[in-house]
Amino acid sequence: MRIFKLLFPILIVFHLSGFCFGENEAPFSLRVESLERGKVLLDLPVQSGDRFSIHYIHSSDKTPVQDIFEVGEKGEMILIEENYFWYGAGLECMNWEGAFVTMENKKIRVHLKRHFTSLHLRVGRIANHSLHLNGKAIRLREIARGGELLNIWVEPGRASP
Repeated sequence: MRIFKLLFPILIVFHLSGFCFGENEAPFSLRVESLERGKVLLDLPVQSGDRFSIHYIHSSDKTPVQDIFEVGEKGEMILIEENYFWYGAGLECMNWEGAFVTMENKKIRVHLKRHFTSLHLRVGRIANHSLHLNGKAIRLREIARGGELLNIWVEPGRASP
């Protein structure tokens, strides 16, 4: 009983901080893998409802584009919005069910819910792709070569530290 009285306050602190029962662990990992090297380059913890985005410069229009994704309940990636100035070849348009377009501050915002199990992305040599999550930006050219083919997906389980 004496041991219990000594350990109980410690267990309460661990439980409240999430250490004891893993309450703060993210159930998914956002992963970026080089398909050419067969190597995971990024492994970041995410949860259902988290948002991340991919920013780049449009190759012909030379204008910024932002694709905003949300992690779904089952770990799927859902493209919820694409932002860009005016028209850009190859960008989202109205042909997706439930999609709609708004314009704010001279920027086109395509709102949609397009589900992806994974996304293949070839790192642009000029596009300056970056991945944004939790207020941090990771330039893809810092972890991969220009022209390198990447696979981006959400994996069940916690990301490595």
